[in-house]
Amino acid sequence: MQSRNSFGSYYPIDSLIHRLNPVMKLVNFILMVILICLPSSIYVHAFALALVVIMIFMSYVPFRFYIRTIWALRYIYILIAFFCLYFDTDLTTCLTYIMKFTIVVEYLNIIAFTTSPSETIYGIEKFLSLFNFLYLPLGKISFKINSLLRIIPLYQSVEYKIYRAASSRGIDYFHSNIFGRIYARIKVGSSVRRLAKYKNQEINDFSTLRLYSDKKYRSNYRTNRVSYFDIFFLLFHIALIIVFLIESGKIWDI
Repeated sequence: MQSRNSFGSYYPIDSLIHRLNPVMKLVNFILMVILICLPSSIYVHAFALALVVIMIFMSYVPFRFYIRTIWALRYIYILIAFFCLYFDTDLTTCLTYIMKFTIVVEYLNIIAFTTSPSETIYGIEKFLSLFNFLYLPLGKISFKINSLLRIIPLYQSVEYKIYRAASSRGIDYFHSNIFGRIYARIKVGSSVRRLAKYKNQEINDFSTLRLYSDKKYRSNYRTNRVSYFDIFFLLFHIALIIVFLIESGKIWDI
């Protein structure tokens, strides 16, 4: 287990959310993105946020890991509030924007915490199989996408460890003011990039040692079946979209 879990770090534990099919997780996430992109009311977003919170507790991942992500993105929340104030947006609309952002971030957190790198590749590969008619190297593309998704949390983890090590040499990032933090980032930036690149290559080599081949559609991963719980969560996401259609009156126009 990592000493400092961050966005994108897999949390190895057995839970219902961990056992969900990775392809269904991606489908549900896309449905959720479609829902929050629609101009629905704050009540629909509140239901969507409630579903995300339920999934968070069902994942058995410590709640503080999800809170850390919100705290790390606190300046973005402040920026959203600033733009709402600048454009004279009412409080309800501002809260809706904050909900949209929180839903996307925490849903991605759920997928990252509950899906191992190998199963993430499997899910992306199966999802991209819709484009088989283009004769694309889906295995290689899935592997690259997974590496890109994991590079940010890997970078954060490496950065944290280097800051801890640098504090013993007088570069204290955690107890400095804004200028001290900028100085610390400049001093250790190149070391963070080199170590993150090395760690990412190490993960890729480890996947190769586990007999993963990006030239094949599927290697020796365990079979993922679509269970009743996958269907339940899928229907729940579809139900949220139906609620939006009923609320907006569009379902009656059809």
